[in-house]
Amino acid sequence: IVRITRGEEILMARGVNAPANRFSLIAGFVEIGETLEEAVVREVREEVGLEIANIKYWGSQPWTFPSTTLMMGFTADYLGGEIAIDPIEIVEAGFYTRSNLPGFPTVKHSIAKRLIDDYLNG
Repeated sequence: IVRITRGEEILMARGVNAPANRFSLIAGFVEIGETLEEAVVREVREEVGLEIANIKYWGSQPWTFPSTTLMMGFTADYLGGEIAIDPIEIVEAGFYTRSNLPGFPTVKHSIAKRLIDDYLNG
């Protein structure tokens, strides 16, 4: 999972299975043979068509979907491109400021919530 910022803005996306006004960060799975950083770049390109830079590890969280796995969180900076969502995975996406953030995860131990809270407090 990755928190992408563009200046003071954060990229938020709503997945196809998410309820209305429930946005989160871009997430995906690592493919065989790629590094974690390569997976972050690929997932962002595939899901929203953007280029990113300055990928940094942020933290991790145990995750039980689809099996016992580990979710790793990263931060990255927007580098370029226009948002072009993959409609198979994403319904809508956009950059938001602290003052106009859409609804987001509320489970306190969620890495998505922690990454967003870190942005809000930063």
